[in-house]
Amino acid sequence: MLRLFTASLLSLFLVVSAGFADEVSVKRSYVDLEWGQMHLRTAYPVTLSDASPVVCFAPNPYSGNYYSLLLKELARDRVVIAPDYPGLGQSDRPEAELDIADHADIMAEVLLKAGWGPKGRGPIDACGYHTGTFIATELALRHPALVRRLVLIGIPFYRGAERAERYEKLGKVRPLPEALAALEQDWIFAVEQRAEGVALERGFKNFIESAAAWQNKSRIYGAVFQYPAAQRAPLLIHPTLVLNPHGSLKGPTEDFSSLIANAELVELPDLKYGIFDIAPDVIAGQSRAFLDGP
Repeated sequence: MLRLFTASLLSLFLVVSAGFADEVSVKRSYVDLEWGQMHLRTAYPVTLSDASPVVCFAPNPYSGNYYSLLLKELARDRVVIAPDYPGLGQSDRPEAELDIADHADIMAEVLLKAGWGPKGRGPIDACGYHTGTFIATELALRHPALVRRLVLIGIPFYRGAERAERYEKLGKVRPLPEALAALEQDWIFAVEQRAEGVALERGFKNFIESAAAWQNKSRIYGAVFQYPAAQRAPLLIHPTLVLNPHGSLKGPTEDFSSLIANAELVELPDLKYGIFDIAPDVIAGQSRAFLDGP
């Protein structure tokens, strides 16, 4: 049954801020796969915790660094992992083209090799934003014993002509640019139009990551807008929290959540864009309450 809530930023801040240590340790590592290496950022709490780790899947075209502030909030009382997708950040990319199922299988292999899963240190909780919502969903469907719970935020769920239009616009691999003007839209989006409260340094780093992912980001967008989300969502049996900031993905997020039988939808009307920089405490507070719940 779908349950609907509206979050108060002030009350969430008070819940999140109480009772946790202020420091976490963030380390980088690589996991070796047959075709290359996958890069991970892992945040550890100061005090040992038996809470399930949270694995955060980033929005394309960014690396796990997109979650740098959220990692520090969530890792006050649990391990938090943020991998780079194949071909983005510091991860290698196999030669084969990858769909969402392939990305989910790669992430499963990485996590199992890192020691998680039913035969290791136990299952993980999966968190995803935009692109990461579909990878988290597919990870849970294809590897159900590896995933305990899901947190999905800002879901790019489109149907029919709208979905096809986005695939045509974003999912076709383009030649490398020969003129600086080709990067103008990336600059405008990441720097000039960054949300109020997002630091210039953060916007600049996002621009650099997007520019570096010039061709690989199109491959991942292609996978996103070919993913059969409408058929896959109803198959989810894992407890799922859907957080819905009121930006451009508000409607698509509500539509996707309505397809999941075991979903809890939380509206975040005070948040729109740049949410992981502006309000990581709010996202962490909502996520922690759900992940630690009965």
